[in-house]
Amino acid sequence: MVEKHIKSLLYDHDCVIIPEFGGLITRYVPARINPVKHAITPPSKKIAFNEKLVLNDGLLISTIAFRNNVSKEVAQRMVLDFVHQAKASLHSDNRFVLQDIGVFKYNPERKLEFEYVESDNLLEASFGLPDLVARPLRVEEPAVLRTLLKERQQAPANVKQPLRKRLKRAYNVAAGLALTGLTVSALYFLSLQTDYNLSSLNPITLVNSGFNTAAITPARYTSDYVPYTEDERYTTYEIILPSDTPPAVAEEDITLEDEFTSYDSVASDQPVQVVEEEIAIKEKTGAEMNSGPAKVDLTIKDKTNRFYIITGGFSTLENAEVSRAAIRKGGHDAKVLLPGPGSRLFRVSVADFDTEQEAKSALTNYKQSFGETIWVFNY
Repeated sequence: MVEKHIKSLLYDHDCVIIPEFGGLITRYVPARINPVKHAITPPSKKIAFNEKLVLNDGLLISTIAFRNNVSKEVAQRMVLDFVHQAKASLHSDNRFVLQDIGVFKYNPERKLEFEYVESDNLLEASFGLPDLVARPLRVEEPAVLRTLLKERQQAPANVKQPLRKRLKRAYNVAAGLALTGLTVSALYFLSLQTDYNLSSLNPITLVNSGFNTAAITPARYTSDYVPYTEDERYTTYEIILPSDTPPAVAEEDITLEDEFTSYDSVASDQPVQVVEEEIAIKEKTGAEMNSGPAKVDLTIKDKTNRFYIITGGFSTLENAEVSRAAIRKGGHDAKVLLPGPGSRLFRVSVADFDTEQEAKSALTNYKQSFGETIWVFNY
């Protein structure tokens, strides 16, 4: 009788204490899927046991007294008899079954353990909900398709071919390789012959060669055309083309002796002074060319301790030289300063001065042409 009251109380309460024995505690379990049974179980309650909850809270005794219409003393005596019976069963059989709830037993360390037995769903919100079974759909395959799949799944048997078939296969492969080699060799030797045209192997050419092309003569002239004879052509050529025969020159008119005599007479008439004047003019011209303006060095390689107005810095010498050429076209004395120790920039200057004061004074004028980013640099 006490077992029925304990089960009914577990529907409405989360904890039911059995005095001098322990407390039964419920916890909520959400819905879950059973992959083996292909079933969906609704939410429920699971019961656990705590043997330290032995203090009487009056819930079980009051419920038994109210439902059986007895006094609390009688109800308390009924609970104590139930507890005494449970402990006696544990000592004798090491097992006590609380019907529809679970099984109590001692472990090897003589501690009481509880195993919950799922029977009825103790969650009132899930009352009447059965387990939903969702069986997977199985598509029946046609008999022909099943047969084909079965044949494909079967591993092919490695049947050893007879020696005769293997020799025949090897012979076919060797014959094919030999034929290919002979064909390639023949084409190679034909290509080495200078008087042989490989285009003659073209099948279209061989077909066209069967026609007689000499029989087909295109009509180049009209029916009333009369061609020139050979004599008429030569006569026409003599009139049009000039004669290539040079005029005859008498050998006695020009002699080698007369040629040398005339040359010596002309050379002897010129005074020696003319030759000396030509030599003097050449020496003077060479001196004037050598005394011209000295070549200006546009690349500063060593430190000069002068103050330069810098228009920009470049990572490569080519870019710096391009900038220098553009500035010099504007009429400025632009130069390139090679990088000093610890620097990699090729700087381009538009002017240089002896002192810093002169450079800073001229800086304002140059800013009008080159912008506000120029600066003075001592190199």
